[in-house]
Amino acid sequence: MDTASKLIPANTFCIANLDSLSTKVLKSFNRDKIMLVEGLVVDNKESYCALVTEHAQGPLLIDNNLTHPLTRDMDATQFVGGCSFIGVPIRTAQGEFYGSLCSFDQNFYQYQERDVELLLSLSAFYTNLLEMESTLTQLKAAEEQAIQVLEDKNNLLAVLSHEIRTPMNGVIGMTSLLQTTELSEEQTLYVDVIEKSGSNLLAMMDQILDYSKMEARTMTLESSPFHIRDVVSHVVQLFSAEAEKKGIRLHAIYGNEHRDEPALLGDSNKINQILTNLVGNALKFTEQGEVCIIVQTEAAAKDRVTFSIEVKDTGIGLPVEQKANLFRSFSQIHERRSPGSYSGAGLGLSICKQLAELMNGKVWLKDTSEQGSTFAFAITCSVAGLDKVKAGII
Repeated sequence: MDTASKLIPANTFCIANLDSLSTKVLKSFNRDKIMLVEGLVVDNKESYCALVTEHAQGPLLIDNNLTHPLTRDMDATQFVGGCSFIGVPIRTAQGEFYGSLCSFDQNFYQYQERDVELLLSLSAFYTNLLEMESTLTQLKAAEEQAIQVLEDKNNLLAVLSHEIRTPMNGVIGMTSLLQTTELSEEQTLYVDVIEKSGSNLLAMMDQILDYSKMEARTMTLESSPFHIRDVVSHVVQLFSAEAEKKGIRLHAIYGNEHRDEPALLGDSNKINQILTNLVGNALKFTEQGEVCIIVQTEAAAKDRVTFSIEVKDTGIGLPVEQKANLFRSFSQIHERRSPGSYSGAGLGLSICKQLAELMNGKVWLKDTSEQGSTFAFAITCSVAGLDKVKAGII
């Protein structure tokens, strides 16, 4: 309407929407005399705009509404007074009538052919806008449906994880009790397989649940004081039995040997999870040698510290052609090389990456060869307040 009013010197312009019974003025522009107002609703039998769609079904040009056969006897003519009129239909993208774009002038402006062409082009533009609005509505509905499906999926995964974990804990518990009884060598082997398979299944369910939380963006961060040395020590203790069983040396090296490292504020559980995944992978793919955890800390800014942790192993390394897939979900890098040899959901590194980024950090592959691999991650944390240290809270 703004474009039309600038190019056509008529008084009033409007966009009207029509249904089977009435016409509603959606938008109006009046230059001098107020002839139509927004929100006006009239019966179609008294609507000039309805004449465009119901009678002309195309451009309708009326030089004088007082004498034209379509308008001279209408009550609406007495309402608007004598005027000239032009109207063009507005159609939906499906070709159905949506309404009309009309113009009135009480000074009986003589509309030209170029005016008709202009209004027709504006009508076509409005049709495109209607199509865009319809498309956006459909996309929004599809997005809401996708969100609901994702939420249902995540809820299902959470329920399944809980329901599977409960009986599996029972299986593992009974297996541990069975190991305390007198068993033959063959029976001991079977029980060990059951225990290991159960533990692998639980670990896999935990990864899938974490992945679903990441996808649903429901993973939250906690902030509490911790020492990075304590996190590393806990992970070393966690895997010490497995490493000893495989004859692998598992140890940690600290770049800062002094033990008065500051307490940091952050989510130590998430950091523990990243390190657990990296060490677990290193042990899985290492048959001899060692897995070494290297810890470095440095001041990043005032009251902030960046720590980096490397997990270096002497395992089989990574296939060169698979490096690009390292941190992709459900990507099992060694499956093509040794099908069925290494269990897992292929989510560990993907979860590590997402957890690190959630804490504004990063995780990456530092080095790999036939002599082993080195993964690293770095995170910046605030230093816990000295007042809390002195109070003995930390």
